[in-house]
Amino acid sequence: MGAGMFGFHTFPDDPDWKGWWGDEPPFRVPVFVLTHRTLDSIHMSGGTTFHFVDTTPQEVLAQATAVAGGKDVRVGGGVSTVREFLKAGLVDQLHVAIAPILLDRGISLWSDLRGFEDGYQVRAETAESGTVHVTFTRPS
Repeated sequence: MGAGMFGFHTFPDDPDWKGWWGDEPPFRVPVFVLTHRTLDSIHMSGGTTFHFVDTTPQEVLAQATAVAGGKDVRVGGGVSTVREFLKAGLVDQLHVAIAPILLDRGISLWSDLRGFEDGYQVRAETAESGTVHVTFTRPS
């Protein structure tokens, strides 16, 4: 996950900040946080350990894959982090939930990704709420 998803942008000067999730985060696996900060790992209840790394998407994916022991590795936002993994061609499946919002706000996921969908099968479903779920899956 990116530093923003962990909360460093909201709580930049709090040395006791351990993320948004309280004492027992829902992940229950090692989580690698891409950041430029040098911090010791934080071991939380329930099996979550946050590891803080200043590296490339390729290198952190290799670390996470080794730790996962054959299980899936997931990339969590923010948008800038996910986009870097997409640009590097490291994502096999992407699920995007598009909710009705005001345009011209936030960061665009699709910047610098022209033609990204060409290497994927694309499926879309609309929920009763109006949210559109788009799934991009790389053929095996």
